[in-house]
Amino acid sequence: MKYITTFSILFLIGCTTKQKITNIEREKIIAELDYIKNIDQEYAGIPSESFKMKYGKEKAWKIYEFKRDSIGNDNQKRIKALFAKYGYLGFKEVGKENSSKFWLPIQHADNEVEFQKKMLKELKKQIKYNNAFKSEYAMLEDRVAINSNQKQRFGSQVSYNENGQAIPRNGLIDSINIEKLRAEYGLPPFKEYYNNMTQMHFEMNKEILLKKGITAPQLYK
Repeated sequence: MKYITTFSILFLIGCTTKQKITNIEREKIIAELDYIKNIDQEYAGIPSESFKMKYGKEKAWKIYEFKRDSIGNDNQKRIKALFAKYGYLGFKEVGKENSSKFWLPIQHADNEVEFQKKMLKELKKQIKYNNAFKSEYAMLEDRVAINSNQKQRFGSQVSYNENGQAIPRNGLIDSINIEKLRAEYGLPPFKEYYNNMTQMHFEMNKEILLKKGITAPQLYK
């Protein structure tokens, strides 16, 4: 009995290494996650037309990318601090919407692949307990694969061919079963997703593509 009691105590200590979240702390954490998500999305796309007119296209991109990288680094520091104190912030800790805000800067931490790998392992654990979105695990796994110069399992990361058509960046591990795998992890159908990305790319680069004689998005059938 003494052995069992000692083991139980050690087990409990091991399971409570992260600080428990109080209601007051939860409000502060959510406010922090709101800030992280909002500033991330502010620089997640491309410079606005007014921004390009103000600085010129080339300079606008340089300023925009510098700001985006700076924000990304700051967000990573904030996420690391939250993780060190509370562990992975999943559904049970902060709710589904706020858990996605915690995941977002991890997904964008392309300059720290080892950090992404660490979080991927942690996210895999959370999936087993239904404490995170399977789709976010899939997208982070693909991101790590791309940043490690490997093929993807889920095809969530795209690049574009010379005709402006979205294609899986670095290729797919298993193209035959891609639709089944994506459905299992809560991702939209492959063709639907890639056609949406192709259409968006066409609209954003219409002027360049028209000069190449491409007058419509090159969609998958």
